Amino acid sequence: MTKSTTTIFSRSPGSSLQTIALRVIAQESLKNETKVAYVKVVVVLISFILDVIVFFFPQQLIGEPSIPLTVTMVSFTAFLISAGFLILLRHQYSWQWLPRLQIAIPLFDGLLLALFITNIWRVMGESNPQIITNVTALCCLMAITGAIRISRQASVITTILGCANFVYAIWLFQLDNAVSVFALFTILGTGLLGMLNSSIVRRQGKNEAGRLLMEQFLPANVVEAAFESPMQLLEEPRIFDVTIMVSDLRSFTKYSEKLEPGEVFEFLNELQGLLSSIVERHGGWVDKFMGDGMLAVFGAPKTLDNHALQALAAAREILANVDRVSPLPVGLGLHSGPIVAGCLGTGGHLEFTVIGDTVNVASRLESLTKEMGCALLISHTTQQHLTDVPLRSLGKKPIRGRDESLEIFGI
Repeated sequence: MTKSTTTIFSRSPGSSLQTIALRVIAQESLKNETKVAYVKVVVVLISFILDVIVFFFPQQLIGEPSIPLTVTMVSFTAFLISAGFLILLRHQYSWQWLPRLQIAIPLFDGLLLALFITNIWRVMGESNPQIITNVTALCCLMAITGAIRISRQASVITTILGCANFVYAIWLFQLDNAVSVFALFTILGTGLLGMLNSSIVRRQGKNEAGRLLMEQFLPANVVEAAFESPMQLLEEPRIFDVTIMVSDLRSFTKYSEKLEPGEVFEFLNELQGLLSSIVERHGGWVDKFMGDGMLAVFGAPKTLDNHALQALAAAREILANVDRVSPLPVGLGLHSGPIVAGCLGTGGHLEFTVIGDTVNVASRLESLTKEMGCALLISHTTQQHLTDVPLRSLGKKPIRGRDESLEIFGI
């Protein structure tokens, strides 16, 4: 049978793949916004402390007889609001509010910058006109903060606010037209650069979403290998030493005849969800589901030193838990050896899979569980990897397709 996709939705019940992708992108943007919020809180706190010091020692520090108390009050208020935004961003469900926060935070930053410009003009503007260079730098910082926001709208807003605040500074400081135009274009260019960088950040978020979506169709370790070295995964198959697990339900055909198709689908969905979660928990991955059967791999494409031990642990957990979702017993076969892993197919359809005699022997072992009355059969090759595990020899048995008999073990 073809590869089953029923487990795709069982991992995320009640949510579509599009919703998952949007959530991942939002959470990636939230991480960036939170990092900036931390920096902003620290900077505003330092600014508040400096304003307090300057308020008490204006003559010694800036050569002014006094400064208005409003300067310190603005800094303190800005610190409180910045800290409030940080608390909101750290909330468990803040990603749901992120679109509104990415508008509210830049608007607050723009207002805060306007107040800072006003205070700078009042305190130092007339006696120290070169302070306008600091104002220009602040406006550039305002414009480029859009680079960390995935939202294009937020990037445009920060650029507009940076330019608008400098226009306000031009009016306050009565700047020369040539200087004003040059500085304004510098701020605008900084904002445009921020917009370009925001596209990179947005692409990074989409990559994370893509990785998550791929994990709905492919095992996590295969996706990880594909992201780390995609060309190596596609160019040529590789040989791995692995342990293969093959499982099958007893009398499933007869059992399913009594059920409606929808009930069969629901039953297999729950069963495969349980099996795949157990396999993945022990470092393996499900290569394919074949109706009620499963082929799982331990040790490829990401190597696993103790693949036989992990496969045995997964098999034991399956046997201990399968009766939670199935009234039918399960048969399992474990065999270790070399396999070839790689992408099969051309054009628009590729499938990552494993092939080799090791897979065939594991399948034959699973078939023998029916006639031998054992839920789990382990080959001699796998037993050699399990020297510290007490196993019971069941003697040598002929394996279909092989000239020599194979010693088989049970637990």
